[in-house]
Amino acid sequence: MIVTVPPRFRRSLPRSVGGVVASVLAGLCALLYPGEGTVSLAVAGTTGGAPAARPAAVARPVVTPPEDAAPAPGLSDGPACPASRDPGWLGAENRRPGDRLALPAGKVTAASVVGYADRSSAACGELVTLQLAGPASAVRLVAYRIGDYHGTGARVVWRSAPVQVAPQAMPSGEAFPHLVEPQWPLATTVAVDGTWTPGFYLIVPVGATGARAGRVLGPAIPLTVRDDASIAPVLFKASTLTWQAYGEWGGWSLYHGPRGSGAVAAAARARVVSLQRPLVGAGYAQMQYMDLPVVRQLERIGLDVAYTTDEDVDERPDSLQGHAEIVTGGHGEYWTRPMYDGLLRAASAGVNLVFLGANNLWWQARLERSPVASRPDRMAVYRSVAEDPVSRTDPLLTTTLWGPAPHFRDPAAVLGESHAAIGVHGGLQVMDAPAWFLAGSGLTGGSVLPGSVGNEAAGYNVRGQNPATTQVLLAGVLRGARGPAVVSADYSTRPSGAAVFAAGTTDWACVPAGECFDVTPPAATVTAVGILTRNVVLTFAHPRAGLAHPSSPVVPFVAAQLMPRLAPAAIGSYGAATPENDTD
Repeated sequence: MIVTVPPRFRRSLPRSVGGVVASVLAGLCALLYPGEGTVSLAVAGTTGGAPAARPAAVARPVVTPPEDAAPAPGLSDGPACPASRDPGWLGAENRRPGDRLALPAGKVTAASVVGYADRSSAACGELVTLQLAGPASAVRLVAYRIGDYHGTGARVVWRSAPVQVAPQAMPSGEAFPHLVEPQWPLATTVAVDGTWTPGFYLIVPVGATGARAGRVLGPAIPLTVRDDASIAPVLFKASTLTWQAYGEWGGWSLYHGPRGSGAVAAAARARVVSLQRPLVGAGYAQMQYMDLPVVRQLERIGLDVAYTTDEDVDERPDSLQGHAEIVTGGHGEYWTRPMYDGLLRAASAGVNLVFLGANNLWWQARLERSPVASRPDRMAVYRSVAEDPVSRTDPLLTTTLWGPAPHFRDPAAVLGESHAAIGVHGGLQVMDAPAWFLAGSGLTGGSVLPGSVGNEAAGYNVRGQNPATTQVLLAGVLRGARGPAVVSADYSTRPSGAAVFAAGTTDWACVPAGECFDVTPPAATVTAVGILTRNVVLTFAHPRAGLAHPSSPVVPFVAAQLMPRLAPAAIGSYGAATPENDTD
């Protein structure tokens, strides 16, 4: 059933009030028409510019949802939310039949349907509203839970009734701080009930009628489903703020504006971005290559996993405790102060930390609310003390690099490594690695993983505030215009017993999947990195893993000393960035 709210009523209501009205209408319709399943609310919109951020041709894969994937019932009719889950629930989940998903591209055209959710995550029992825009048409939304599922990689858990989509005007980002905020009308409401097993979801728009029926019409909308009572050993934190920093819907990201190139585009970048806008372009690639492959590997390992997002941790920093390990994907670059503080408290409590990437803990972000929002829906990152309006009143919230003033939090103090370079290609060689790390991989001291380093890199740096317990497990050297730089995978332990692993390259996250956006790694490297990741996750699944597996401190070295010890495949290159890079 579709209930249409005329534009004249929508324009007379604030955004938040409109959402309440929509929810009330949905409830009334559910009572009056109990057999109709989920009630979809379509708000008639205004016409205007195309929703695409950067028009580009893109092939549209075909997705055929299973015919028995019925529309989700309302919360009152659907399966109840379980009070708790028995240990091993995730293994049982992944033994269910799966559905293959050809992941939609992050690029869009004027013919695409794009959308966003009103939140990055939801717990069972909550409602999620979705906003959509595109050429006037009827679409269905198909929700895929990402997992293993006998190698298929996903399972359909829900699909909507037909939803009417209309064009929406593109808001302008010309005025400083170049905030592009769509505030589109409500398209449909999703009731997250007991059918939505906790996990990482992609909601895909597909055609509902005619020649476009079943065809993917635009990028997927990510949604994390939480279980806030979970005591699963593994907690995966989706780096949603990093996605949004790179997101370029509307032409502005935290990196560039829509015109010019190089320094010109960078100077016109956004200082504040909306958290409620379509995820497209480079931001979508962050989700696709840095987090999605890690989710699939965690689900394949078989341990129970809980899921959260950056926004959730900002709201509830101590939710990082209560698990044996916290896993961050390939690129956790943006952290708010509550998030960072919560991470430090978790490590002090013996929670192990796994960073399957590089360039982590780099920029302080700050979450803010728009005038009509009930929760933070904007992220500010000015990168400059002079520009940030809070720098004088609350300097500790200034959105600059974590390392220098006013924060003085060197990421190396947590990670045991420092950001080294971007635009990198290279490999890693086994250095002083313990048996638990190499188990089952066939690797020994001196073995090389060619093609394991890509995109961005971090490594042991004698100038960093590294923990005294830091041990270099794998290492390579990158050559470039500013001289050689070390890239390394590092392990350290804390007085609390917490163990910390930092992989040293953003491509570590995607290599086990066999496909990264910049390279296709060799098959032997794919297998080996997958096994090493599994060993870390399984070893860290016990709190205070560092007590059972203390690290062996490295003898400090620099790239020039390391290079003669390396095989050619462990010596790579970096691009325009430098080892002293402080802008990415």
